[in-house]
Amino acid sequence: MSRPGVEITSRAAPIARTVPTATGPWFVVVQTTKHPVDASSVPVVSLIRSMAEYEDVYGTRTGAAMGAWDSVDAYFREGGAILYATAVPSSPVSTDWTDALDRLTADLGPGQVSAPGADDDAVNQALLDHAAATNRVALIEGPLTGDAAAMEAAADALTSAQNGRYGSLWGPGVVIPGVSPGTTRTISWAPIEAAIIARNDLAFTANEAAAGINGVSHYALDLTARYSDSEYEDLNEAGIDMARVRYGTIEAYGYRSLVDAATDPQWLSFGYSRLNMAIVAQANAIGERYVFSQIDGRFRTISSFGAELSAMLVPFWNAGALFGETAEDAFQVNVGGQVNTPATIANGELHAVLQVRMSPFAELVVIEIVKVSTLESLAVAA
Repeated sequence: MSRPGVEITSRAAPIARTVPTATGPWFVVVQTTKHPVDASSVPVVSLIRSMAEYEDVYGTRTGAAMGAWDSVDAYFREGGAILYATAVPSSPVSTDWTDALDRLTADLGPGQVSAPGADDDAVNQALLDHAAATNRVALIEGPLTGDAAAMEAAADALTSAQNGRYGSLWGPGVVIPGVSPGTTRTISWAPIEAAIIARNDLAFTANEAAAGINGVSHYALDLTARYSDSEYEDLNEAGIDMARVRYGTIEAYGYRSLVDAATDPQWLSFGYSRLNMAIVAQANAIGERYVFSQIDGRFRTISSFGAELSAMLVPFWNAGALFGETAEDAFQVNVGGQVNTPATIANGELHAVLQVRMSPFAELVVIEIVKVSTLESLAVAA
C-alpha cells in the first residue's frame, strides 16, 4: 500500500469492547427543552466531548435548560474531557430524574454522577443509590447561598441516608464568567469539582484528594458566600465539602464523603470511595477475562487470577494510595482453599478476596517551631 492513501479492511465482527476502567468521566442528568421525555420519546445516553456536541443533542442555552448548559460549559472550560449525558424535561418531577439515572447503566464504567439543578432530597438519595449500584460516586449540589445552618441542614439530611459513603455534598455556589463580556453566571461547585477530578485522574490515583493545591479552579471568579473559620470547621464536620478562597485562589477545601464520622469513620475520606471505585473497576476488568476459563486441577487458573489481581494493586501501592511499608503490608489477595473450595469449584465459581489498607489524607497540618538561642546548639534528632 502506497502512502499517502486509503486502506479499507472488512471484518466479519466488530472489535470486542473492553471493560471501562477510567474513573474521570462525568455522568450527568441535564434539563433540556429540545427533547420531550415521555413513553414514546426517551433521549438516549450521549457521549459528549465538547459543547458543540452537547448543543447538537440537547440544544442551546435557553429557558429551563440554562442551568444544565452552564454546568456542562463550566465542566469543559475547567478541563473536563468527556461526559455521559441523558435528559429530563424542562419541568421534571422526581421520577423523571430517577428514570434518567437508570439510563446511565453500569456498563458505561465508573466516574462521578450529578444532577445539576436538582435540589430535591429524593433525587439526592437517588444519586447515592445509583452510585452504589453502578460503582460510581455522586457529586451532590448543596445550597448555592445561605447561612451555615442552612448548609449544615442540607448535609444532615444526607449523612443519615443509606449509601452515604458513595457521595459527597458541595457548596457554596461559584461565580463564573458569563456568555457575554462583562457578565457572570452562578452554578454549583459540583461541575467544577467533576472537572478537577477528571484533570487529576490523569496524573494521580483516585485516592488523591481533589482539594487544596490539587483542587484549585482555573475558571471560577468568586464564590456566592463566605463563612467564618469556625463555621467552615462546623460545615466540614457536618459533611459538606466547601469551596473557599485561599491565598487568592478559589479551591475545594474539604474532601469528606456523606457518612456519619462517629459511626462509619472508615469511609469518611471521599478519596476512599473513589479508590474503592477504581479498584472495583479494574478487578471487574480482570474478572471478565476469566469468565468461561477452565478451572484446572493444578490450580493454574486460580493462581493466575490471583497474580493478576495482585499486579493490579501494586501500582496503587507504588503511588502511595495503599498504606504499607511493603506491598504485603498494604494489600493481600486470597484465592486459596478457604475461598476457592471444592464446592465452589464444582459449581463453576472462581473467587478472590482483596484486603486493602487505604492511605488517609492530611486534614490538619500542625507545625511546631522551636526558637533556639544563638548561644545554644541545636538538638540532634535521635
